[in-house]
Amino acid sequence: MFTRHWLSVAQFQWDSVVQPNNWITLVFCVLLLLLTVIFVTFRRKLFLICRALFSQRHFSLVQREGKVLEDRSSLYLLIFDLLTITTGLVMFCGAYIPNAVAKFPFIANIGIFFGVLLAAYTLKLLGNELYASLYGRAKERVAINQYKFCMMTDLSIIMFPILVVIQFTQLRFLYYVLAVVIGILIVTWFYRVMKINFTAGRGFHFFLYFCTLEILPWLVALKVMLII
Repeated sequence: MFTRHWLSVAQFQWDSVVQPNNWITLVFCVLLLLLTVIFVTFRRKLFLICRALFSQRHFSLVQREGKVLEDRSSLYLLIFDLLTITTGLVMFCGAYIPNAVAKFPFIANIGIFFGVLLAAYTLKLLGNELYASLYGRAKERVAINQYKFCMMTDLSIIMFPILVVIQFTQLRFLYYVLAVVIGILIVTWFYRVMKINFTAGRGFHFFLYFCTLEILPWLVALKVMLII
């Protein structure tokens, strides 16, 4: 009797305990280390950047900091932002579009997605430079880039703990929470940059730019992943 009881308990523990992925745990540790360094070293600037998307006063303070996108803190933040978004995309694809990540191991998918996101971010900055030179929008260019950076930082700060919870509790409904957060941040960012361009009399031009370089590439990427 006791032997049968022990075997059933052992079998229950083996089947039910979720075994965490070592690679994703390592990625979470790297993200936590980056966030700790940023928080300890650049706490004031981090608070300003996180609030700047929703507060014009804080955004003005960010602009007074000078070339906020070119100093050391912004480099750390950019790596943290891209790596967090990359991890979220790989986890989401693994849960809902498994064919998109089935050909490579987790850490290889992290590298591939990170490289694609970095290339996309760089190309969008170059596209923004081209758009600014074509339509004489040099004054608004810096503000738009800063708003985008603030949006990415807000998203990453919110996304990181949610991804940890999803990974270790399997509460997949939190992806819907993330979708709502992403929608709110994108709408807020779009409102801010449209306000800048409408004030400058270039709202229609920016709307075309936004649809072409901000929305269309993501739709194409989603279509490719669904086909794969």
